[in-house]
Amino acid sequence: MLDRNKAPEIHEIEAVTLQIAEVSHLSNGARLHYIKSETQPVIRLDFVFKAGKWYEDRAGVADLAGKMLFEGTTNHTAKQIAEKIAYYGASFENNHGYDRSEFTLYCLSKYLPELLPLVLDVLQNPTFPEEEFNLLLRRNQQNLKVQRQKNSYLATHSFTKLVYGATHPYVFGLDENSLDGISREEAIAYYRSRFSTKHLEVFACGAIDVELEKLLEKKIETLQLTAELNEPTVAAAFIAKTEDFVSMPDSLQSSIRIGTTFPLIGHPDYHKLVVLNEILGGYFGSRLMRNIREDKGYTYGIYSAISPKEQDSLFFVGTDVNYQVTDKTIDEIRKEIKILQTEDVPEDELQTVKSYMLGKFLNDIATIFEQCDRYKRIILQKLPYEHYNNYISTIRGVTAEELKELAQQYLVVENLKTAIAGKRPD
Repeated sequence: MLDRNKAPEIHEIEAVTLQIAEVSHLSNGARLHYIKSETQPVIRLDFVFKAGKWYEDRAGVADLAGKMLFEGTTNHTAKQIAEKIAYYGASFENNHGYDRSEFTLYCLSKYLPELLPLVLDVLQNPTFPEEEFNLLLRRNQQNLKVQRQKNSYLATHSFTKLVYGATHPYVFGLDENSLDGISREEAIAYYRSRFSTKHLEVFACGAIDVELEKLLEKKIETLQLTAELNEPTVAAAFIAKTEDFVSMPDSLQSSIRIGTTFPLIGHPDYHKLVVLNEILGGYFGSRLMRNIREDKGYTYGIYSAISPKEQDSLFFVGTDVNYQVTDKTIDEIRKEIKILQTEDVPEDELQTVKSYMLGKFLNDIATIFEQCDRYKRIILQKLPYEHYNNYISTIRGVTAEELKELAQQYLVVENLKTAIAGKRPD
């Protein structure tokens, strides 16, 4: 019988075991990765193309091209595609990112034979109907107008311009008139130049038996997209300017973004920087939250984060505050960074953060889909298979002295970029 007067034993997390996929190299150049689990009778299928913002000649085209695939094929209208997906209680959508464009199907495993031909038809035979393109373009233009009324959108857009340069593909969001004049032909050209099976990665996770495995290989091999992918060289521009202010005179709040670039996710310092970020602003008990939310009452929430991409990583602090305390908030953020550079993190605080991070990591890989997401990152960012075990060992072993040195090296306050969107203080 369970003794409720006795606390459960605490065990150190030494390592984790993530499922490593079985990989099939298909005749059309695609790779098919299987991660199998019989826990639930569901399957997720991700088709990942090298077709993100990084490869655009014109901002906004990649997103339009990805969405247009759902607007009709040589065999199905947009309505028929949507109705069939809904009939089987499935989900099929596009996630357009900075580096990749993903098409993801969720469905019960037993319905995959009915749905897979539709998915492949969408990827292989889009017709880019003109009326639907014009409607989609107008919707995107309207959405952009709405987004550009938000301080948080404008601040992040301005901040990433300060970091990378105005035309860099890693700039968040779009300028006001970026979508004006984009033609259907440009979207078609982007699709034909970037959607290729030669570098296609397909991730299948869930309840996959031998018959479904054979079906996936047989059907996906019929996908023939033969674009010859070029690999553009994009360099971040040197921007001497370190601060930008976007005036929103009718706003009572200001959005603040402060940050800089960090090393790639595979760099030896990266995992230690994740710990440093967690201490600064990565969780609810972080220093920024305690200072600026709890002690000063300047905001309901403040955070710091690292956004790793295939060609770069971005570190930033974000918050929304009453416009009158904008400068005070920025001063406090910089003060907390300087403390990290000059004082060792106390041992009890460091151990709390380590325990939180390790526990959260275990919680974040509880399902087969979450494990597949971790595996996908290993493949797409060309990381070693022991990447996440290295993450755990680094968290457990990093010292206060190392963190202080990293803060001195990577968080030079004078080099941080600062963007504000809101009303100027009186």
